[in-house]
Amino acid sequence: MATSITRSAHPPTLSRRYFSNKSSPSSSSLVVPFMANIQNAGKVNNSSFLESNAIEEMLHTENSVLLATESRISDVLNDIINPATLVDNVDLSIMNEVKSLKAKLNIDSKSELTHNFQSIQVVGHRGSLYHELENTRRGFQVASEIGCDAIELDVFLLKCGSLVVFHGGGDDASPGRLDDYFNIEGSILDYTADEAQSNLVFNPYFAEFGCGPDKIKNNDDAYIPLLEEVLLDAKESGVLVKIELKGPGTVQPVIELVDRLDMVDQCYFSSFDHERIALVRQMRPELKVDGRFKYKTGALFGNDVPYDFIDIAQRAGASEVHLKYDTCTKERVQSIHEAGMDSMAWFRGPIGMNEDVYTKYFDVGNEDSNMYRFVMASGVKSMCVNRPDVLLETLGRKVKSESDDIITDEVVEIMS
Repeated sequence: MATSITRSAHPPTLSRRYFSNKSSPSSSSLVVPFMANIQNAGKVNNSSFLESNAIEEMLHTENSVLLATESRISDVLNDIINPATLVDNVDLSIMNEVKSLKAKLNIDSKSELTHNFQSIQVVGHRGSLYHELENTRRGFQVASEIGCDAIELDVFLLKCGSLVVFHGGGDDASPGRLDDYFNIEGSILDYTADEAQSNLVFNPYFAEFGCGPDKIKNNDDAYIPLLEEVLLDAKESGVLVKIELKGPGTVQPVIELVDRLDMVDQCYFSSFDHERIALVRQMRPELKVDGRFKYKTGALFGNDVPYDFIDIAQRAGASEVHLKYDTCTKERVQSIHEAGMDSMAWFRGPIGMNEDVYTKYFDVGNEDSNMYRFVMASGVKSMCVNRPDVLLETLGRKVKSESDDIITDEVVEIMS
């Protein structure tokens, strides 16, 4: 009698790692026939599986270091060999969940993947969050220092009237939750700026913080900054700023602050709430001499991109459309440009990206060069990424470091 199958979270890790790792022919030759048995035969039994010791040997090659721990390997093996997963009729919809990012984006030409993408705008998502804590002044400074063209940040208007830079948990209907960020209940909207900066201590072990606990614990830079502080830093460095209007009531005070700091040409305004960017356009309809909007706005879209997303963006007066990275098909990106708007691919936070590569896309790593090349090949003009240093290296741009500045200073001193 057929046994029902429950899909485990573990096998995709094995499949992705070994399908995408081309350095070991032996691993590929073992895994591909194994998966082919499932897809082509439609019937799985003990004889169609590789012997347990063969899999053990495969996992202990040099490729096995990609799996986190020895117990993790054991978990994967148990999921593969467990009799509960041996069924007479495999539900092929399970296999159909194994996706290729390249295929989803309709990237099928080798020439597209080797194209020169030097014009891509590199945007540091919440700064450079694998180097410094997200949405902090230091994080944005590092993003600028390593060579990002722009930074992306999230803004809330607090009850004291101050604008702060913060992301938080929750969804777009209820953003700014503190639970995982600080291990307390509540919302950032419950605080004044002084209270937030004095009382809220970041949870150093939250997985969304890619920088790790050492960059958070006992770090004077790990606090919630005012938007004005961040903008003044950006004005000094010259880096562009993509401002996501995250919380309610942010449109007018953000525009007024940008105007007061004389940073209109340096800033962009975006939101998933298209009424907010429509309000920006209503308040600031000015055009530049080339006919483009002086105040640049971006219409953000999530997983489900509506068929009429171009019309939606145009009705909101958007100058850009921001699509989730795995929805940036060539056709969508082309339609954005044909409509006279610019395009940006945005990437999820560290937890979300880790989930995607372990459960959905097995032909790429977590924001590795392959992933970035596939998204760039869609024709998108800007990419908002968690690993801007990897994107810069992929583009062939030198990633700047503090040592570069030290060397420059020494050279200037010698020359003088």
